[in-house]
Amino acid sequence: MSQIPESFHSFETDAPFSHCCDCSKELIISAETYIVQKVFSGKECIMEFALCSGCKDNLDQQMSAKSKEALYDFLFDHAELVEPPADYSTDQALEQIDECLTCGKLRSECKEYSYSGLFIGSHLIPGPMPMMICDECQDDMSENLSESTKDVKNKFYEENFPGPPSEVDLPNYKGKPMFL
Repeated sequence: MSQIPESFHSFETDAPFSHCCDCSKELIISAETYIVQKVFSGKECIMEFALCSGCKDNLDQQMSAKSKEALYDFLFDHAELVEPPADYSTDQALEQIDECLTCGKLRSECKEYSYSGLFIGSHLIPGPMPMMICDECQDDMSENLSESTKDVKNKFYEENFPGPPSEVDLPNYKGKPMFL
């Protein structure tokens, strides 16, 4: 059985995420994909969550067409998304969170950043994810989101993270981080 890399363990429990933060579905035993996302200020993890594919799809459906197009355009213009070779290892995939997907800025040089990984069971699925996005690129991505999409994003944080960070803007972000 594959092990979930420690980079994607919960800082709160020091173990892999077991449930979706939105619907509480068990993740490791389900046969569907899920995303783990972490947000950092310096070396401190200030927010983390796992989201099942059903809840992620629900959020995606609530995004406006304008926002989807803006995110697609930003990634198309700034990221080189290529399929990994067949012999791609988990260690090689984890190297992807060492630099920003869209600008190449090293994680060690970022004041804030977030990274995400796609999983099925305890297997990290290599491909465009895992990915790291620096705070500057997060801001650039957020800049062209519609107000309705910003409302969806804020509602997600308010419902799933009572208290900070849902009640405050995170350091140096022009709002809350993107869910990728």
